[in-house]
This record gives sequence, C-alpha cells and structure tokens, in this order.
Amino acid sequence: MRVMNTSTGPVVVNPDPPRHINTSRVVEEDLTYLDEEPEIIGVLPASGWHAVVAGEPVALVAFVALDDASMYGVAVGEDGKVDLVEGNVEKRSFVRYERINDKEK
Repeated sequence: MRVMNTSTGPVVVNPDPPRHINTSRVVEEDLTYLDEEPEIIGVLPASGWHAVVAGEPVALVAFVALDDASMYGVAVGEDGKVDLVEGNVEKRSFVRYERINDKEK
C-alpha cells in the first residue's frame, strides 16, 4: 500500500489499481454532433506542398485540422486573401496532394 497526500489529509491507496476507466460512453454513445459542422482546432504550415486541382498544381499556404480528425489544404483565394474555410482546395476539382520537394530529387 502507498500513502497519497490529499486535500483532506493522507490516504492509503492501492499502488496497482484496477485498469478500468469510466468514460462518457457509459451514459452516452459516441458523442457525435450531427447538427454541427466540424470546428477548426489547428492550422499547420504547408510549405513544400501543393494540391493538384483539375490537373494544375495549386500552392498551399496551410493545412487545417478539424475536430473530427480530418484535415484539408488551404490556398490563397482569387482576391489574394487566405480564408481557412472557403480556401479549402478539396471543394474544387481536387485530385491529390503532392510534396513539391519530392519532384526536385
């Protein structure tokens, strides 16, 4: 047994507790929000990458990570601005992503 200091004083605890963890799935299913669009949780640099859109390379400025574990590339818009939602290259005639540096080898 091991003693752990708590706000109510020292408590004896089992050094090898059982490995069962209760999560929110005990009372709910997968907590998937069906009525909301995925939210942006991060923006990553996309230097060295481009997207092939309708057979033409389009330089990427960033990758956007969403809370549903998906990602997409973002390019500069026709107005010269970067819009993290509307700049999604996968909304166009997207074919694939390619690493530019791989072509130089």
